[in-house]
Amino acid sequence: MALANEAAATHEASLPLIHFSIKPRLCVLNAGEEVCRDELEVKWQSTAVRSLCLYQTDKAEPLRCWQSATRGEYQFELTASVSTDFELRETDTGTAVSDQRFQVVYNDKKYRRARRNPWSFF
Repeated sequence: MALANEAAATHEASLPLIHFSIKPRLCVLNAGEEVCRDELEVKWQSTAVRSLCLYQTDKAEPLRCWQSATRGEYQFELTASVSTDFELRETDTGTAVSDQRFQVVYNDKKYRRARRNPWSFF
């Protein structure tokens, strides 16, 4: 078991670090709004040449792929009513190398009770 953990740690250490970002990462829906429509900007960068594809986790087909690149950018419009995960996967193995979440938050503003009664003068 220890050898397997060491081999996995060595394999992970040999892979170059990938910086993966999605902007914006948050959408706040106000009362009465059901879906969020946003222009997302995806960027990734690696110190080594990689062949990667961007996936929206609830879809089988990739949104965009890059072959033998050290960086990638992609802009698209997203319509979502729930939080959505995105992954960068190796094209040859399908292994996820990084992931980001676009979070949808509902602004449930509750009416707060006034601090004093309306009939109070003080």
